[in-house]
Amino acid sequence: MNPQEFVAAVSDPVQSMGALQFFGPQARIAATELGLDMYRWYFAGRGGVLGDVSSEVVQSAIGYFNPAVIHKMWTTAKERCDVSKAAAAQLGVAYEFGENNLSGVGGLEEATDAIAKLTSSVSIAGLTLFAGYRSMPMPETVPSAFMHQVILLRELRGGVHLAAVTATGCGDRAAHQIHRPNDQELFGYTDLLEILSTQSRAYAKAEPLTDGAMELHAGTWLSAKERDQIVRVIDAAVLAWE
Repeated sequence: MNPQEFVAAVSDPVQSMGALQFFGPQARIAATELGLDMYRWYFAGRGGVLGDVSSEVVQSAIGYFNPAVIHKMWTTAKERCDVSKAAAAQLGVAYEFGENNLSGVGGLEEATDAIAKLTSSVSIAGLTLFAGYRSMPMPETVPSAFMHQVILLRELRGGVHLAAVTATGCGDRAAHQIHRPNDQELFGYTDLLEILSTQSRAYAKAEPLTDGAMELHAGTWLSAKERDQIVRVIDAAVLAWE
């Protein structure tokens, strides 16, 4: 499998599987134990890998949301719990999913090692959230470690894409409105931007830039055999999940 085929095969399932810790019954239980609603749980856990930083730092790392929403959710979450504990608890939800659903997936350890080869090798420069997740302790069991690596792969692509929409001049808010026009209220916006033609053209460049960067990483750090193994296991993990 070449790098282009690899990126096309893993991007969507990694996007979904790498976000399981944000939602669902187990996430709700863990959030309640920390005194958080689900919206604050998302920001406290995801931003918590950065430590006790300002909301502006969280905004720069996550992007897309209304800055006022990020500020409110982050500052009020910090009043209710230690955000580092929220980050650990959020990862714990993902690990529990791995332990409960993926133990029987063949080749899981080999795929985990292969993803780790990539995620440990890429430069963290400009990839703040990815760097935060990479700094978190690696779990010892294979199913949990696999989930950790899937989250890292998701955050790597997410960071690369945020950098791409910034570098093209589109900007994160315009990019979000172009890509997800029906989700503006969910992300804290009550009005719509007037999207300029220059922003639309800039956004059209961002996805190819993102794919190109991920293909370069996959081609640089992974062999064809390793790419094949990762895709096989991710496909099997999705079946086990569904």
